[in-house]
Amino acid sequence: MIFKNRDSKKNDLILLKKLLSCNLTEKQKFLINRELSNIQKGDAGENDAAYFINFYYGNSPRWAVIHDLRIEYNGQVAQIDHLLINRLFDFYILESKSYKNGIKINECGEFEALYNNKYYGIQSPLEQNKRHIYLLDLLLKNENILPKRLGISIKPKYFNYILISPNSTIKRPAKKRFNTDSVIKADTLKTVIDRNADTLPITEIGIIAKLASFSTISELADKIVSYHSPKQINWIKRFGINKEQLTPEKTLPDNSDKKIKHKYFCAKCKVGIPDKVAKFCWNNKAKFGGKPYCLNCQKSI
Repeated sequence: MIFKNRDSKKNDLILLKKLLSCNLTEKQKFLINRELSNIQKGDAGENDAAYFINFYYGNSPRWAVIHDLRIEYNGQVAQIDHLLINRLFDFYILESKSYKNGIKINECGEFEALYNNKYYGIQSPLEQNKRHIYLLDLLLKNENILPKRLGISIKPKYFNYILISPNSTIKRPAKKRFNTDSVIKADTLKTVIDRNADTLPITEIGIIAKLASFSTISELADKIVSYHSPKQINWIKRFGINKEQLTPEKTLPDNSDKKIKHKYFCAKCKVGIPDKVAKFCWNNKAKFGGKPYCLNCQKSI
């Protein structure tokens, strides 16, 4: 069951595109275009993941689904792309990435993204997600959000997974060098979750299932969503845009395709001529015989 959908980026995209029509510097335009690209790429990755999550768990009475959860707590921020909670108090913290051109992970756990046929070092999404889990766990414990049994808060089990676009390629090191099982294609999530469930001892499943009804999970999910703090970005301040720059860029009218209509034409070459040129000829009948000529033809007479 979905308790929170993704926050829309539509207004941000509209504003950023409008800013591009203002009197900005080339650097400001470059930064805005890069931000637009990042938002659109991020949306693509999260849309892929959200589709597969909602397909299997969006209407499930056994799972709580929370998308795009932003928590500000204890002076720190966690931006969790997707959070899944089941009746066993399994918390799946999911970070979605598009990596359209592919990624490479080395034996030290360092990530590199492919761009223009070259790999560039990037922040480890696994480590990023660990920080998200740490802050979420801190919030749940310190704010007494977790349900209790016999006066003791239930301890959740956290799963850290990075969801990569199904169309991306992943180059991995040997498992004995660095285990990358937590980096998966978004369309394999259900298979991974099912496999994890199969490894739980039957006694543990029986005890916890009796403990947590879905109403308990629903109440927990509602409490977590109540801590969502949407990020409000002042794009004008971020890109250092002043008031004078906010007026739309003025463009000179293009008159290149507008033809000037003339009433008079050169008696020799038939080209159109301005009124004052024709009158000059008429005022000099002795030279031009009372006929109008263009400036070029006047020189040959």
